[in-house]
Amino acid sequence: MSNKAIALIFDNSDKNFFQDHPDRQAHIRLPYAGEADGEFWSLGEHNRARRRILIWRVPYDNPHYDKLRQPLLKIPFLAFADETIEDTDEILLPIIHTIMMEAKQAGRG
Repeated sequence: MSNKAIALIFDNSDKNFFQDHPDRQAHIRLPYAGEADGEFWSLGEHNRARRRILIWRVPYDNPHYDKLRQPLLKIPFLAFADETIEDTDEILLPIIHTIMMEAKQAGRG
């Protein structure tokens, strides 16, 4: 199976997650093979087993929200070696907020 086919499967699974969970704004999952490799390496040397993808559904009140597209933002994230991260909005949204604020302060957002 090609990387494009794998990417499409994961994109569809991400969309399906939010269709199945309309009350959720965030989700975390393992990256598929090769997904965001460049972004992960920009985070410094690390164990590949720590890689995660945070997926954030852009909220209605965000200037980038598009009612027709309902965009999903995928954020490469490294978990601590022994960390389990619950897949709940209560846990994930503060993490995403911190990442966004750090990117804004660094001039990347």
